[in-house]
Amino acid sequence: LRVESWNQNPWFLCVFLSDRTQFRTLRQAIIDMVLATEMTRHFEHVNKFVNSINKPMAAIEETSSNSLSSDCENQANIRNSPENRLLIKRMLIKCADVANPCRPLQLCIEWAGRISEEYFAQTDEEKRQGLPVVMPVFDRNTCSVPKSQISFIDYFITDMFDAWDAFASLPGLMEHLSENYKYWKGLDEMKCKSLRPPPPP
Repeated sequence: LRVESWNQNPWFLCVFLSDRTQFRTLRQAIIDMVLATEMTRHFEHVNKFVNSINKPMAAIEETSSNSLSSDCENQANIRNSPENRLLIKRMLIKCADVANPCRPLQLCIEWAGRISEEYFAQTDEEKRQGLPVVMPVFDRNTCSVPKSQISFIDYFITDMFDAWDAFASLPGLMEHLSENYKYWKGLDEMKCKSLRPPPPP
């Protein structure tokens, strides 16, 4: 956040003037969450979330005492520690960043098409300029969109959303994820490379 942005958005200036420490804390939190979407550290973030939050909370449930208030307090202590609050925010922004496979099917298809086209355009431009092709699978002439979606879900999405669902209980999202996965698998089994099945003859 640069000084120039304060003139464009008075909210930043108000926070800055009211409490410089609060501004720095907010700025660092935003930067941290944005950096959490960097996929090269995906598994690190997910594993930390599972090991620091999901597993300890599940252990409390498994060994629950007769005191419900004590169990709730213990779980709240896990959620509210500064380190774990940071992990929760990272996981939240990560899930939001790549949530397309968990949208209703028609939205999932629409956004899969937009994302694929973005990658196709990048590959086209890299070839045009004689640059190394970063994602050769996204060649518009050979790419199977269903295969790319299946791989993305298998590699990145399923474990992450299983962990988030265990924490936040989101059965609707998980149902969409299952339905969308079946849709892409169905297209792949038909040897269809596009977003939708071909029209009947």
